[in-house]
Amino acid sequence: MENTSRNSHGLDASSAREALDSVAASRAQVAAHVASPWWYHVGIGVTLALLFLSMSLRMASWAVPLLVGVVVLLGLAVRQTTGVSFDRYTATPGATRLFGIYALACLLVVVTGMYLEWGAGVPWAIAGAGLVVGVLTVVVGYRVDAVARHDVRAGR
Repeated sequence: MENTSRNSHGLDASSAREALDSVAASRAQVAAHVASPWWYHVGIGVTLALLFLSMSLRMASWAVPLLVGVVVLLGLAVRQTTGVSFDRYTATPGATRLFGIYALACLLVVVTGMYLEWGAGVPWAIAGAGLVVGVLTVVVGYRVDAVARHDVRAGR
């Protein structure tokens, strides 16, 4: 059998290297745009905190739909601003893992707050849980961006 530098598709080693370099450059470009602007995570965190505050204030019936609308608008705005459309929290293995831990922590905090306020009669417990969830959302959101950026650069 004869070994040639070209395969049946007409590719040689230099064109394959150029294609790989192009993929690496594209990954680097996408990774640069993966990070959300500062206002996205802060906006999501504040909105979630207000959502739980509305429960403590017994105003959730009209506030929750409004705040869900704010979250949707923030998602649309971040897609428009960054030019990258993907689910930041589950787009890469590292981000998915971090988001899973965040979701479990939030669930624990929220269930505890609801039990304390509605079950044990502790006033403002749900609002306190919302404050914790809001802060976690901001902190974990920035970390998810960093992990997703790293995973995209690494090709995961």
